[in-house]
Amino acid sequence: MLRALRPAVALAAVLCTSACAHKRPYASGQGPKETALLSLAQPQIEAVQVPKAKVVLNRALRGDMAFIAQAPGRFRGGVAFAGNELVTLAFHEEGYALRYKLDAFPQGYYEGPPDGCAVQALLGINIETDSLVSLLLGGAPLITAPFEVLDQKWSRKKGWEALVIRNDRYVEELRFGLVDSNWQYIGGELWERNGDGKGRRLWAVEHKSLNRHGDAVLPGRTLVSTPGKRRDDLVTIIYKERNLHPAFAQESGDSGDGDGDDGWDDGGGDDGWDDSADEDGGWDDNESAAVETPATTGPETAPPPEVKPPKKAEAEPESAAKEHSAVPDVFRLQAGTLATQGDLCRPRG
Repeated sequence: MLRALRPAVALAAVLCTSACAHKRPYASGQGPKETALLSLAQPQIEAVQVPKAKVVLNRALRGDMAFIAQAPGRFRGGVAFAGNELVTLAFHEEGYALRYKLDAFPQGYYEGPPDGCAVQALLGINIETDSLVSLLLGGAPLITAPFEVLDQKWSRKKGWEALVIRNDRYVEELRFGLVDSNWQYIGGELWERNGDGKGRRLWAVEHKSLNRHGDAVLPGRTLVSTPGKRRDDLVTIIYKERNLHPAFAQESGDSGDGDGDDGWDDGGGDDGWDDSADEDGGWDDNESAAVETPATTGPETAPPPEVKPPKKAEAEPESAAKEHSAVPDVFRLQAGTLATQGDLCRPRG
């Protein structure tokens, strides 16, 4: 009896593979335009403050995460475990600063010009700083212009509209899905360019559990995978709380009215998360220092780093000082008691 059923089951599987494919949601020639899709790749909000999130590495190692971000390229965030700071990163248009207490490289305080390698130290993702900010603000980690559109097509297997673009260095596939009958960016993939085609894959992004927050549609989870030694490394960011109108953006005139406390909550105690869906595991850290968590409603209590004046101070344009002070203190990071290690992203002589 069971043997007789096996061919029928196999045939049903074959038929379902064909019949269960995702039907194209538009008539031939009536799909979304390239320009419309590219506009959806832009950040949906100007700034965000996430006081509670969780980051999971390879479904096993997890930590508490809090961050703030502001378009086009400002970020400050950190990962902690059991209330202990593991790594904190801040970057803006002038550079990055990193407090590092793990063991992949020497612990200490690093700083230098903006560089994606600092993001890799925080999340294990080799992604440019502006791309990370765009991703966290509901946009795509878009390759830099100028770029050209290579292809646009509907994926019957995956159920998304794909737009393939390239510049002189990379090839990127942007993926869009229908959420409440509207097209939304839901993920994508990036490769190095090899001649006219794709070379080495660098990362893949996927947004899950998209829901409307005011005028924006934002994910409940963001998954980023990068090639690993045996299998892809996977970083999952699970958002628990969001403030789309943080006080630091209001003060700088970059956002509308908001409400709520913009201080970071790193607590260290029970945050009410249900970890039952995750595998056992965690980061071990022998350091007991708490995460540095400045309030976003004012300057940090720690003094800013000393800036030595140039030899000819009188020749310094007045606009340079104004430009330097344009970065809010909340996006700056201090070394504290950590040893200064130099620039993580530059070869050491």
